[in-house]
Amino acid sequence: MAPDPQKTPAEPVSATIATKNFGNIVVREDQIITFSPGLLGFSEFHRYVLIEHGQESPFFWLQSLEKADLAFVVMDPVMVLPEYKIGPLNGIQKELGVKSLQDLKVLVILTIPPGNPQEMTANLMGPLLINLVNRRGKQTVLEGSPYSHKHRVLPG
Repeated sequence: MAPDPQKTPAEPVSATIATKNFGNIVVREDQIITFSPGLLGFSEFHRYVLIEHGQESPFFWLQSLEKADLAFVVMDPVMVLPEYKIGPLNGIQKELGVKSLQDLKVLVILTIPPGNPQEMTANLMGPLLINLVNRRGKQTVLEGSPYSHKHRVLPG
């Protein structure tokens, strides 16, 4: 049976969200990442969207959809430490519904001291794991990790 030419594919549902740093942004439902139970220290906020910092930039913003002034600068930890490995996932892969490791995105949160960006650090001990297929995410703490929660990003 041929598709009905009168019907168009359903558009993803979108909403306009107010943010402090970006003004009003339009977010499609398929862009929303849900962190349950939330990020460490921010357990009451669950829905986020990734925003590119710039086309050539290694940085992204993880913007909360529930709190306009809550956004984290994040990046791929391999950009900070090429040999970075998260090790065994201890059930997180199953919890997030990850079928293939290619579907798993790993990001780390950066801390940038005001007026002193050369002192920025990356939390390599508490990476964010995101299933790119179902958009579920989780922040984990790497127990017994050799990594620091304040790893310098730029040489000192």
